[in-house]
Amino acid sequence: MTPTQQFTLSALCAALWPEGGGLTEWQAAEPDMAQLVRIIRRNGVLLTVYPALAGFPELQNALRGQFMAEAAHAVSEDYEGCRILQQLNSAGIDCIALKGWELRKLYPKTNMRQMADLDILVREYDYPTIKILMTEMGFEADGESSWMHDNFVKGTIKVEMHKRLTDDSGPILGWERGMWERALPSGEGEHILRMSDEDFFIFHIVHMHKDFLNGSLGLRRIADTWLLTRAYPEMDREYIDAWFKKMGLSLFAERMTALAKATMGETGMDENSEIMLAHAFEHGIYGSGKSYKLGRIAAMSSGSLRSGKLRSLLAAVFLPYGRMKAHFPMLEKHPILLPWFWAIRIVRHLRGDLKKQRAMLDYSGVSKADFSQMQQFFRAGGC
Repeated sequence: MTPTQQFTLSALCAALWPEGGGLTEWQAAEPDMAQLVRIIRRNGVLLTVYPALAGFPELQNALRGQFMAEAAHAVSEDYEGCRILQQLNSAGIDCIALKGWELRKLYPKTNMRQMADLDILVREYDYPTIKILMTEMGFEADGESSWMHDNFVKGTIKVEMHKRLTDDSGPILGWERGMWERALPSGEGEHILRMSDEDFFIFHIVHMHKDFLNGSLGLRRIADTWLLTRAYPEMDREYIDAWFKKMGLSLFAERMTALAKATMGETGMDENSEIMLAHAFEHGIYGSGKSYKLGRIAAMSSGSLRSGKLRSLLAAVFLPYGRMKAHFPMLEKHPILLPWFWAIRIVRHLRGDLKKQRAMLDYSGVSKADFSQMQQFFRAGGC
């Protein structure tokens, strides 16, 4: 680990766990300022570590402009998010705030947790109703209604209104349905609910696993995991472990918890944690175009780069039935037409109409060495 990377971890520890003793290592490090700024920005921890950098005025000055912008954005997100929840509540629509919006409550101060967007899960999802409510609050729909969630934008504020949490049709979907029955009152309105601690932890790992397979990790997700394990010591572990076993995520959850503790200096760093942490430093919280492609290929590969490329191509064209219905609503009444609509997607792909898929499936910059490295990353995470 480079001095700059060590400095970053020590700053993160000083911000979230000052009693952990991270300051000693932090003071011993000699960071490269330009590289440090890139790491902090790429990993989405600017709001988290900035207050802990008071003893480094040069670094704070380099980050001040973006810090002020992110802090102002966080205030706007909080304001708009509360308005949306109250509107849904007034309309009698059950909803749950997701991801960072809930995770920020675990930070020493709520404004220390950055968010790219607001995520809200709606129980009985009706797109026309949701669109009217969001339009009344000044939001515009960003694109067509989709399979998993709909996007709405108002200035710099982005909202993902989720119809469901996963596109998995197996155990994860079964957990999601039961999660609503275990949901608890939030205290903010009759229809504004929150997940139980156990279900929120499960959701965090499920979502983290999805992003992991897309080649992303990042320090912010690692910090979130650490805070969750410390905040919920009385969780029903049998319930959690049973679901992770059904989902095939037991080893992944174990490795992520170990990584979080090692990153924060609570335990020693083993080889798997070193591999994953190196990936986080290189690719950041959202990964890169390259890491996304490599993750997709490695996740679908039967062991070789060629098989991963082929399966990735087929998966982009032959979407799961649920997603096909979202693209072609006629399938709802006429499922027999599925082969016809697959043929349409093949033609669109060959003509280059599917621009997003075309860019995603451009593997010209993917090498065998890159592929092997991503496989190593997956193995380190227990995938």
